[in-house]
Amino acid sequence: MSHKCGHHSCSHEEHGHSHEEGTCSCSCHHHHVCEHEGHHGKFSDQLLNLADEAWMEVLKEKVKEHILHHSGDHLNQMAQLIAQTNHKRWMEIMSEKKNEQEFEERLKEFLHRQK
Repeated sequence: MSHKCGHHSCSHEEHGHSHEEGTCSCSCHHHHVCEHEGHHGKFSDQLLNLADEAWMEVLKEKVKEHILHHSGDHLNQMAQLIAQTNHKRWMEIMSEKKNEQEFEERLKEFLHRQK
């Protein structure tokens, strides 16, 4: 019986694996690698890469903590300024859109009266 596991093919007859209906004792299903085909490092490399990513995530969170501790008040004030300015900008944009829509409606009404 042959099948694909991960990116590799496993042949149970060639490697002496038992295969009952619905079950497979191939180690590749338990460790996501085909150990009998010489791909021992694949899963361990994935685990080490995962550990590196987790380490970087933890480090990023620690950096955030230090930034908040040392600059939190300053960042809060800056965020407030940015949010207020952005709100004002959007109110102006929406007001301008409303004025354009009102003008278009009045122009339409005017043109329809002229017919």
